Amino acid sequence: QFRKLKLKKKFLYSALQQDVQAKLGADVTLQCQITTDEIISVLKWSRPDLNTDGYVYFYRNKRSYENYQHPSFHGRVKLRDPEMKDGDVSVTLKNVTFNDTGIYECHVAVRKNPVRSKRVHTEISHFINVTVTAILQYLEGEKKKKRKKHSTSCLQRSHLSR
Repeated sequence: QFRKLKLKKKFLYSALQQDVQAKLGADVTLQCQITTDEIISVLKWSRPDLNTDGYVYFYRNKRSYENYQHPSFHGRVKLRDPEMKDGDVSVTLKNVTFNDTGIYECHVAVRKNPVRSKRVHTEISHFINVTVTAILQYLEGEKKKKRKKHSTSCLQRSHLSR
């Protein structure tokens, strides 16, 4: 499922795109897991369609940077596991809206050595396509209620007109 490309002392892993359905107003977890014992130096969650307006989530040197976030994600995104145990770099997006529909990229850069060096490092990218939907049962129920009210009022009118 992963492709490995060697580019000038750098390894890049990329995965196929994953599809996720999210309900309007609910929280959704965007899963991203790396299988490495190396040190995570950078974690970037982004939406390519937002261009350079900021990240969904940005982490570097053992801390997150909210000032690098796109304004629409402020206060709505957190790591599922703040310690990122076992390579879990998933994030939870709270109170999703229709504007959250899109392709998300999880990009992780890891290094073998805690000291900054020009040694071989690994970069991993994972893509998630999120589709936000309304709760159909509720909408269908409301349509049925409206239809019943409408037909009842028609019957009442026809009864009163006699």
